[in-house]
Amino acid sequence: MKAPVRYALMGVGGLVLAGLVVTAADRVIERQQTVEEINRLRAELHRARVSSDRCRGSLVTSEASLRDLGLTIDSLRSLVDSFETLDRRGVPADQYPEYLDLFDSYNDSVASWAGRERRLRSAETACRSTIQEHNAITDSLQTVLTEAGIETI
Repeated sequence: MKAPVRYALMGVGGLVLAGLVVTAADRVIERQQTVEEINRLRAELHRARVSSDRCRGSLVTSEASLRDLGLTIDSLRSLVDSFETLDRRGVPADQYPEYLDLFDSYNDSVASWAGRERRLRSAETACRSTIQEHNAITDSLQTVLTEAGIETI
């Protein structure tokens, strides 16, 4: 074989070899980026799950506390009503200070309940947002895993 033909074949072989090396390097880099993306999404998913679990737990506690306060308010209202029905002319004078303290406690409890109820609704909205964020991250991770050819159950 003549030298120019040999050099041309070596050049073509070198170009083919370089193309294979570049293609292999691209695949390795792409695979590494996919692994990094999966790890990042898993870490985000863990943080989001912890946040949503804490949020749900806080909501359960707050709801129970609000229900308990509601029962207390109902009880106070019953006591106020019982004072008011003792005598058709009103609360007896000797029991009026006790009645007034009870009535003030009832009014304070109702005001407290309204504030707690508003805070609970705000917390519920924030929790809904946290849970939606968790679900979005789950969907993103599922998409990346599927595109990488990793089957999940």
